[in-house]
Amino acid sequence: MDELSTAADELTRHGQDLQRQASRFQDLQARMAQLGVTESTPDGRIAVTVDVNGATTAITLAPAVRGMDPATVAAQLMACTRRAQARLRGQVEELVYTLVGTGPAAATITDQYAERFPDPAPEPPQAPPAAPVAPWPSAPAQASPTPAPTTSRRPDRDRIVAPEEPDDEDLYFQRKSWLQ
Repeated sequence: MDELSTAADELTRHGQDLQRQASRFQDLQARMAQLGVTESTPDGRIAVTVDVNGATTAITLAPAVRGMDPATVAAQLMACTRRAQARLRGQVEELVYTLVGTGPAAATITDQYAERFPDPAPEPPQAPPAAPVAPWPSAPAQASPTPAPTTSRRPDRDRIVAPEEPDDEDLYFQRKSWLQ
């Protein structure tokens, strides 16, 4: 009878351990659901917020972005996103180790975040804009027939560009399917 009571006590302790572990994982899940990380550019023009899954939940653009090159804006958005995801990984790792410990389940969670969100590659230093190049002194100065472009460009949004009448080639391809 003594062996039976010892086995029952062990099962009870094991059940209590499982309940405590389940409670820690529920607490972890609730706290992770609240995680969000925001990263911005050094000048503060662009900011990106990601949720616990690394998905972008907010993008903030300062008015100064309006005159920037679109490729530069896109590159800075992606860089902010990668930095936010890397910081998110660090916060998740800290939370997992604090609440759950260092067991195999914790290692699985942190390994998945490390795989999904590696450290971002170092960004190249931003070079100042290049100064305009003066023409060679020996070259004759020529007047430009078109005016020089201005630094602030306003798109012509009201202008609609479309062919007035379709030509024979347009009509031919309108009747064809791309599947044929």
